[in-house]
Amino acid sequence: MNDKFYNLFIDVSNKFVDYLPKLFAGIILMGIGWFFAWFVKRTIIRLSVILKLDRFLIRFRWGKGLSNADVRYGFYNFLGNIAFFIVLLVFINFALITWELNVLSDLLGKAILFFPRFATSLAILGIGGLVVSWATRALLRALLRENIPHATLITLYAKTLLIILFSAMAIIEMNIAREIVIIGFATIFITLGVVMVVLTVVGGREFVKKREGYPVEK
Repeated sequence: MNDKFYNLFIDVSNKFVDYLPKLFAGIILMGIGWFFAWFVKRTIIRLSVILKLDRFLIRFRWGKGLSNADVRYGFYNFLGNIAFFIVLLVFINFALITWELNVLSDLLGKAILFFPRFATSLAILGIGGLVVSWATRALLRALLRENIPHATLITLYAKTLLIILFSAMAIIEMNIAREIVIIGFATIFITLGVVMVVLTVVGGREFVKKREGYPVEK
């Protein structure tokens, strides 16, 4: 019995000694990752200040608060913390691979791969916001210049369609319930299209006749 415990102890001790290089290598990787993540964070904060990112974001209604210096630095720090977190996760994943913790490494790898899709979705929403703002303003000016009735309602309708379009694109990019999103988007888009056709037929006949010089029925 004592020999069995002795042999077991020797076997565990040998495995632990053999594992020590991997353990130290993983710890060193995490230390390097922490330092590199901190460097990336500081770089992003400095770039945000140099590029004056607040001047771009302040054009949006939700970005008005960035005119305050404390709020502006807090936002830059938030961006830096996101980058810090992502870089640190990458190095933690390397450490888990070094420690041969494959299950945890696979789970963390999937989480890391989600961040690029999430960033792309945010970019789509940001670009979509700019497109919606520019397009609806241009549409409203054109409708008012042509004296088209219900210009505000038509602009709101177009804005709703564009928001739905870019929101669906962002959700699909994150690969969240892709089929359901496509079906729902198509249903909403078709429904709004039918509503627009009905409104055009019912409320637009008088305007069309007026523009073409026909007498308007009373």
